[in-house]
Amino acid sequence: MATKQQTQTPPSETRIIAIYNQKGGCGKTTSAMELGGTIALRGYKTLIADLDPQQTATTWNGQASDEQPFPARVTNLHAMGPRFTNEIQKNVGDFDVIILDCPPAIASPIPWAALQIADLGIIPIIPVLDNVWASKEAKEIGLRAQREFNPSLQLRYLPSLVSRGRLFDHCMKVISDDPDISKFKTSISRRNAFPESQAYGATVHALASKSLAITEIENLATEVLELLGLPQRAGQAATRRKK
Repeated sequence: MATKQQTQTPPSETRIIAIYNQKGGCGKTTSAMELGGTIALRGYKTLIADLDPQQTATTWNGQASDEQPFPARVTNLHAMGPRFTNEIQKNVGDFDVIILDCPPAIASPIPWAALQIADLGIIPIIPVLDNVWASKEAKEIGLRAQREFNPSLQLRYLPSLVSRGRLFDHCMKVISDDPDISKFKTSISRRNAFPESQAYGATVHALASKSLAITEIENLATEVLELLGLPQRAGQAATRRKK
């Protein structure tokens, strides 16, 4: 758990990422699993905490075979409620990166607890009006945590691209022009490879040696590691799954 009085974190300290939003279906678990697995493939010991009652991350991890386990460790802590932070504290120092996959409910105490211990809060958002409207609550709780408890907390929007057109362009402009929270340079497209990788308990790296989905998630991992002050490492080869 990062020491919040420090503006710079020592390289040996565990980094914590909270992935959260009010809106369901915006890509929280996909972002958590693909990002966490990609960071693990780069040689960082990574833990993903499933805090969502839907337990999608746990189910995803359970699809992996014993011969080809998911690259990051996945633990299910949703039943602990906001007390999950006690379990996270036990793992600080044992992992380089811990990712918190929060439930789609800002009213839940879990995102609030997650943001108080996180170094980075990621808000996945689809550039459509209902997602833009719903993200306002996610923005406010992030800024409140930053202001009241966690001044070193960084916040970023992660757009998931689904279409093009005037409405899409308008929503992307709203996200890009937000004066309080920046967006990642990388966007994650709604590519078939992402849901397909769930069936194999893997990241998209296991489906092909090269793909646009791999490029997107690798670019995101590079941005995240830079924000966390962690050295960039070359990705490790992932074993391709047989279909």
